[in-house]
Amino acid sequence: MSQPYQERVDWVDEDGRPIATVTRAEMRRRNLLHRVTATFVFHPDGRLFVQQRTATKDAYPGLFDMVVGGTVVSGETYEENACREIAEELGVRGVPVYHLFAHRFRDATTNSLIRVYACEYDGPVVFQPEEVADGFWAGLERVEALLDAGRMCPDSAAGWALFRRHFPTARTLADLTPGREPIDCTCWVPGPFPRG
Repeated sequence: MSQPYQERVDWVDEDGRPIATVTRAEMRRRNLLHRVTATFVFHPDGRLFVQQRTATKDAYPGLFDMVVGGTVVSGETYEENACREIAEELGVRGVPVYHLFAHRFRDATTNSLIRVYACEYDGPVVFQPEEVADGFWAGLERVEALLDAGRMCPDSAAGWALFRRHFPTARTLADLTPGREPIDCTCWVPGPFPRG
């Protein structure tokens, strides 16, 4: 398994077309536009899983994150990445994952085309120690309190604002998915992609 800064990622244009393949370190150093997934993991009772990023993360170390996701590595699809990230970071496997919307985000830390997904899960959570320092199920009040305190990752905070705009009355995954076809993550098996 390669180290995080040796991962190869696609530098992409605004339409998501690859311009060049670069190391993750170069992508971070130059803040190049790249592809990212972000998956909301909901409990059946409507709570959202919130994780705290480790202090060694190359983006937003130590902050809380209301999504599970990461950088799509070169040769990987958004869908493969979404399935991989929830399995690696939290041990979530075999659940349908639904695409909700896409958005563009840029700040001084990251520059990304993000596809946002959601799934529902109530099984055991197993943290990936390199990525996740802690985590918990949170109701809307706790999520909003962390946002108000500036303790959430800015990119996922932006995604949450769009989520609330797109789905203002949603309380559970069932409210989000009418007419949407899921990604079948039961077919996903770990591939040759390094962690991201």
